[in-house]
Amino acid sequence: MTSVYRKMTPLEHVLARPDTYIGSVETERAEHSYVLADDNGGTVMAWRPVTYNPGLYKIVDEIIVNAIDQSVLDPSVDKIAVDVDPDFGTITVLNTGRGVPVEKIEEHDGVWAPELIFGHLLTSSNYDDAEERIVGGKNGLGAKLTNIYSLKFDLEIVDPSSGQKYR
Repeated sequence: MTSVYRKMTPLEHVLARPDTYIGSVETERAEHSYVLADDNGGTVMAWRPVTYNPGLYKIVDEIIVNAIDQSVLDPSVDKIAVDVDPDFGTITVLNTGRGVPVEKIEEHDGVWAPELIFGHLLTSSNYDDAEERIVGGKNGLGAKLTNIYSLKFDLEIVDPSSGQKYR
């Protein structure tokens, strides 16, 4: 007899049930929202109706919040930049500072720290509930969801202490 019960891996569940993790993936229309607009050669904020996808908004927000969190934790961060290229359909987020160490984490089977942080669900440095939380992210999902739901997810980290680069 075949069971009606099914067990998914965490990745299968994230892909099959995006609304659980990032909200709706159905395009919505908001009657008014502030958007960047061109105004006689300059860029201004304009109050306009918009059509958007809440799930896409969430995954972009997750990676930007990561960059901002790093600026809270690392005073050497002196730049956060977000570049949207509609012609290529890309969004690039850059932040400066110490970054993630480029090292293998032996207690996690020698996985490189950047791969663990950006590629393995349910990994985080924010699991100590006794610490006062001053940044976002407590479930080990954020940046990984951006990775999972992206057609292409490039990551480049330069470890200033060792000079190593991870791509």
